[in-house]
Amino acid sequence: MHRFLLTAAMMPILASAAEAQWQTYENERHGYRLHVPPGAEQPVRADSGDGVTYSVEHGQLRVHGTILIGRTFEEEARGRLDAAIAEGWRVNYEKIEPRTATFDMSGDGIIRYVHGIEICDGAAAFFEYDYHRWDVKLLRPIFKHMAASLQATGACAGDTAKIPYPTD
Repeated sequence: MHRFLLTAAMMPILASAAEAQWQTYENERHGYRLHVPPGAEQPVRADSGDGVTYSVEHGQLRVHGTILIGRTFEEEARGRLDAAIAEGWRVNYEKIEPRTATFDMSGDGIIRYVHGIEICDGAAAFFEYDYHRWDVKLLRPIFKHMAASLQATGACAGDTAKIPYPTD
């Protein structure tokens, strides 16, 4: 009887611990995956199948793939950055390379962290994470892990390393 009561008492704790785990979002249409941090709520999937939007504890996470029609990956990333600047975002950091891009922008107390990769076959994947500026130190290691985990899958994966979930 005591074991039953102890088990029953532990169920909410175990359920809450399970909810606080990293998870993997995988998009078969564009061939990429990303580790999604603990606390991400049920995703809202794009009708097009390009990606998802999560409400996360510290803001909003958007994950999406795109087809690079007539553009290089660098042109796509630069176009996204230029569009954000035109919307009023201020650039804090930018690094755009032939196959990867990372930029960080701010506006009205919100920071947007963007990371993208070229996949293959004319496709790319990006994630954007909007959060409050006071959460920057907390989220920096999370972004580092998420950027490493954004990888091609399927035929485009090649030598892609399996990235383990963080333990913290």
